[in-house]
Amino acid sequence: MKAKKVLVWLCAAAMLVSAAGCGSSAASTGSDAAGGQGVQEAEGTAKEDLPLAKYPEEVTVHLGGGMNPNAKIPEGMTYEDNTFLDMLKEDLNINVVYDWVASSSDYDEKMNLCIGSNTIPELMNVNAEQYRALLKYDLIQPIGSYYEDYASDKLKSYVESGGEALQKVICNEDGEMMAIPAPNITAGGVNEMWIRQDWLDNLGLEAPRTWDEMVAVAEAFVKEDPDGNGENDTIGILGPANSDYVNGNGGNRYGLDPLFSAFQSYPKYWLKDDSGNVVYGSITEETKVALEKVAGLYADGLIDPEILVRNDSSEPLLAGKVGIFFGPWWCGYTVGDATLAQEADWQAYFTPLAEDGKFYTHMAEPTTKYVVASKECKNPEAAFKIINYLIEYEQGWVDSGITSGLSTSDLYPLYNVYDNANEIEVSYDCLKKYLAGEIGIDDVDYSTHKLLKSDMEAITKLKKEPYDDFSLEYWNFEDEDLAKTNLPRLVSIMVGDAPLVNEEYVPIYNSYDGRTKTMDSKWANLKKLEEETFAKIITGKVGIDAFDSFVEEWKASGGDEITKEVGVKALISVNKGLVTQASAAIPIVPLYFAILYKVMKVQGTHEGCIEQISRLFHEKLFVEKPITDEQGRIRMDDWELSDEVQDKVMECWKNVTTENVAELSDIDGYWQDFYQMFGFHLDGVDYAKDVDLEVAIPSLEKFIEDHSE
Repeated sequence: MKAKKVLVWLCAAAMLVSAAGCGSSAASTGSDAAGGQGVQEAEGTAKEDLPLAKYPEEVTVHLGGGMNPNAKIPEGMTYEDNTFLDMLKEDLNINVVYDWVASSSDYDEKMNLCIGSNTIPELMNVNAEQYRALLKYDLIQPIGSYYEDYASDKLKSYVESGGEALQKVICNEDGEMMAIPAPNITAGGVNEMWIRQDWLDNLGLEAPRTWDEMVAVAEAFVKEDPDGNGENDTIGILGPANSDYVNGNGGNRYGLDPLFSAFQSYPKYWLKDDSGNVVYGSITEETKVALEKVAGLYADGLIDPEILVRNDSSEPLLAGKVGIFFGPWWCGYTVGDATLAQEADWQAYFTPLAEDGKFYTHMAEPTTKYVVASKECKNPEAAFKIINYLIEYEQGWVDSGITSGLSTSDLYPLYNVYDNANEIEVSYDCLKKYLAGEIGIDDVDYSTHKLLKSDMEAITKLKKEPYDDFSLEYWNFEDEDLAKTNLPRLVSIMVGDAPLVNEEYVPIYNSYDGRTKTMDSKWANLKKLEEETFAKIITGKVGIDAFDSFVEEWKASGGDEITKEVGVKALISVNKGLVTQASAAIPIVPLYFAILYKVMKVQGTHEGCIEQISRLFHEKLFVEKPITDEQGRIRMDDWELSDEVQDKVMECWKNVTTENVAELSDIDGYWQDFYQMFGFHLDGVDYAKDVDLEVAIPSLEKFIEDHSE
């Protein structure tokens, strides 16, 4: 029989073996590997209907609940028995059972206890730290296959709007999707400068853009009576009331993030230097420079003298005594009362710019809210159905009055607010075009932008000409109720988001947001050390030289160890075809290897195991930057997969037979590697010699002697 005829049979057999070892997608069956067989979907359910299809049999899912103690629950209802749960049972046949209910303030503590004792509910809302702990202890199951079939188009649009940054945090190290996220709005992580335009106008000043310009304006705000009351009672730059001088998670109202990033300093972030090494942002030379500059502002009286010690930083701000503060787009809500009273004209800018004229900014985590499924959950797809149902009908419930008197955020299971990551940028762009007459109110798809239509309706009544100037004087305050309801949001969008849409910025992401082994025992003390030292430097209690001592102590107290742990990265290498115990057991592979050996030996590119690993280390791994493909893998099969090699292999493959296999392949070389893998056919070994099975092991004998009774 011709060898190539045998190959056909072997290929078929190999495919059968491979198929038998692979699991089918759980998405269409409702099954999962860990929890067992789930409830089947109704026979004939189309794939496109799965996201909101009603189960033919009741599915029970167990949750943990966080109840707002101030929630207004209609009489006759409870957290565990209400209209939302009734609708889920009626429309989807999902029965939600709460294993426990804690107040919203105690929810995280209760969930932490469940994680620590491995008694987590089947489905649950968790924060970022809890999510990382669940991953670390392998307590939740992958849900990627369910996502493909069960996530609605609207939910997918929200998830996908977060881009690669969001995908990175919701997947494990193997690239498997582990959580359903509620994307953070990107604009929420960019801290910009908010400044009193009316104070600038009173003093005849322009909005500052550089560090020196900002210093000059802050000095004028402190010394030149910008509010005109004749008293020395104004603050140039407001700061935080506690130790949170910067926020490593992004959005940070009253924090000093832009003052640090102006010097390319990113405290609390893990960064990669030019050589690809991981470094903690709080110990860099850039941070030392930034601290010295910020301390100088404090020493000159330009920063709030009560920084880091106030009970509430908002008090002087709301009292109209602050000229500059830093925060995200939504700070239009913070100053809403002053806006509505027409007392302060707040505008937002990317300030201060760095020396190169660019605005660098800390970026927030792409999400801090996750829905996950325990390994014991039989129906993880139910989480998607519950969330799809909320996204699809929430606004309709409000409009129709079905849930009148109920708060979805208080009572709906697995509740999160779902928005596109670019929600505010889209809103800004649409509102600008609408005011300019470029689009009409019916030209916009509102399906995933829930508030945009009401924003467009409100801005028509509240904005005065010119429509491209959003200063305080060009808003309409005649309808007090309409202004109170809508103006803080519109100012947040049209003023707070303007820099993000109209100016360029350089986003800086935290390169590591996990938790290492040493962090568990030492991070709390290191964090305290950092916050206390930085607070003392900023307020002048110690000089800038204290920074060097801090760095040394930080490193010696566990920082160096943690840095090494954070910097450890697993790289996957895709190796050349070689004889291994696994490969030798797969039909067809031995023949391919024999042909490959022949071709590559003739071309002078054949590598054995030792030669391949040597090239891996010397040419691909231990170089300035590891050489990987677009997916981060080191390709040691690059020579094997070259067209020159593969074309020749294919030519031989088509022509090989039992009679010519020795001519067209290196079958002898293959068998030599096979035998040597098991210790045979090695030069200098007498395989006929008798073997003494009783070999003394002195160390073992001594151990037994020392530990015998």
